[in-house]
Amino acid sequence: MASNAQNRIIVVLGSTGHQGRGVVSSLLSDSARELWNVRAVTRDVNSVSAQRLLNDFQTPDHRLSLITGDFFDEESLQVAFSGAYGVFAVTSETNSRTIEHEDDLKQELESGKNIISAAKICRIQHFVLSSLPDMKRATSGRFDKLFHMDHKFIIEQLAKQDLSAVTCLLPGLFFTNLDWSHYCRREANGVVRFCPPIPSTKLVEWVDPVYDMGIFAAVVSAKEDLIPYPMPCDERLRESLSEVFALGIVKTKNKNYVCCSPKLRMDEFASTFTRVTGQPAIYSPISIDEWAGLASRAVGNGFKEDIRQMIEWISIAPEDKICYGALDPAEDSSWEDLHLQASTFEDWLRRSGWRGPPEGIP
Repeated sequence: MASNAQNRIIVVLGSTGHQGRGVVSSLLSDSARELWNVRAVTRDVNSVSAQRLLNDFQTPDHRLSLITGDFFDEESLQVAFSGAYGVFAVTSETNSRTIEHEDDLKQELESGKNIISAAKICRIQHFVLSSLPDMKRATSGRFDKLFHMDHKFIIEQLAKQDLSAVTCLLPGLFFTNLDWSHYCRREANGVVRFCPPIPSTKLVEWVDPVYDMGIFAAVVSAKEDLIPYPMPCDERLRESLSEVFALGIVKTKNKNYVCCSPKLRMDEFASTFTRVTGQPAIYSPISIDEWAGLASRAVGNGFKEDIRQMIEWISIAPEDKICYGALDPAEDSSWEDLHLQASTFEDWLRRSGWRGPPEGIP
């Protein structure tokens, strides 16, 4: 391990969200294979979520710091990135703004361009990005309004054009989405109902956005001589907490890694949930119209067709491919390079302690 004075700095964007919080945790874990200083970027360092991050993950030698930054203020990003070795970047279709019209979704591209420009000016050596596959290609142009997915792919291409070393992580659907009523609700009789409008026999890939994305991101970044080694599954994951940053530029430069669970048949949500928690559960999809309305309600009507097309495509995506039906399995070297595999639904249930929607909340 390096001395504290020599610790390299990783800047984490979206640090108070699911993915960023997981990356912060993994980089600062006692099991990480390099001592990192982590600079967590947030719009308000005094917010409850920012202070919780500091309280939860600060180390005895104070390797975690908070810094103010805004995706739409490039100068603030340059200040945040100054002197850093690496950046973990995640972009959002909302960035806490309302999506009234489809054109409002372009703000994600604006934020991505600002992040890339700041990283280039600050000479960031390793840029790790949460991305998604090229859905226009995957769907042969049939689904042309998957903006929140396609924009992440566009940002990835821009980063690879402008920056010297980019590694991308491609996550599946988030298990944490089950907190939303268009994914899961509790019926009046207490039964937990899993309800996205996807056929019950359809195989879909998911991810724990906190634990899994944190582990994958951290493993891609450390020094080049830190090589992962075989271990029993759970111990291997915990010891590999620094993998993308830990393996470093030489091994992961310009590679994409699929961060997805083994495929789960949709009706297995109910049976697995009941087996782990002892609570009754069913899989009973709502209509796609109800889905789109609920999914866009908190974000804005401009998101409605985007999210509708996403679930329509997932329902028919080819099952011989991975990552939203976009990639051949041979294109993913996550296991070969990182020795990592994302969590199963049962893993997530046991780790998170999630027990379905609270009583009295549909």
